[in-house]
Amino acid sequence: MTHPAPHGLPHLDDIGRREFDALSRARMKFFLRFALTEGAVLAILIVLMYVARVIDPDIGLVALIGVALVGGFVLSMVLTRQMKRQQEIVAESEARRASGAGAGE
Repeated sequence: MTHPAPHGLPHLDDIGRREFDALSRARMKFFLRFALTEGAVLAILIVLMYVARVIDPDIGLVALIGVALVGGFVLSMVLTRQMKRQQEIVAESEARRASGAGAGE
């Protein structure tokens, strides 16, 4: 079993490289959507607390902390799932390379 280089991308066959690239693109899209959504929710809460004064600042602070905690939990769950998938892609690619079934580099 070959091990990936300590720095940079692991050695993958063509199929593995396509899957790895697709996962990387999905991760970037997720980060962008997550950041925009989280930022918008936090900005709306702040505007409602301090500009519109619709939400009491004490309650708003709890809401801000709650949004941050939920966001952190979602982010860690998605990243953990994607890292496991990335490891599966590398393992499948190594298995294909070992058996000679995958396309060459």
